Amino acid sequence: MPSDSPQPPQRPHSALPVLPLVAALAVVLAFAGMMVGAMAFWGGDMMSMHRSGSSGADQTPVVSTAAEVTIEMRDYEFFPAKLTVDLGAEITWLNRDSVPHNAVADDGAFDTGRIDGGDSASVTLDEPGAYPYVCTYHSGMEATVTVR
Repeated sequence: MPSDSPQPPQRPHSALPVLPLVAALAVVLAFAGMMVGAMAFWGGDMMSMHRSGSSGADQTPVVSTAAEVTIEMRDYEFFPAKLTVDLGAEITWLNRDSVPHNAVADDGAFDTGRIDGGDSASVTLDEPGAYPYVCTYHSGMEATVTVR
């Protein structure tokens, strides 16, 4: 049987308590989208972005008298890791990996900038000496060019 007593007035429902939850969900989805985008940009393998390189200690040193020489970046190593060239030789770094690399001299003598997979960058060294260098993206990826 219906009650004849007056009912309290109904308040309209507010979406205000749900807003923080919706905002948090939007932030999580945006972050996930950025991570998927980064994976696609870096070749689809998130771990390879942080993989360590190698010093190439097990490689045979190379001595070249050519005016142009190429150092390959593959499997997170420089090939050859120890190269001797003549004064004025053009040295080209060719990236064979799917992730970016660079070659940066310890003393600042050269910096190839970012080299994406399949791309290359070149420098000419006009001063004799040993030039140890690294890939700043992958710790342990080290090599040396010696100019004679």
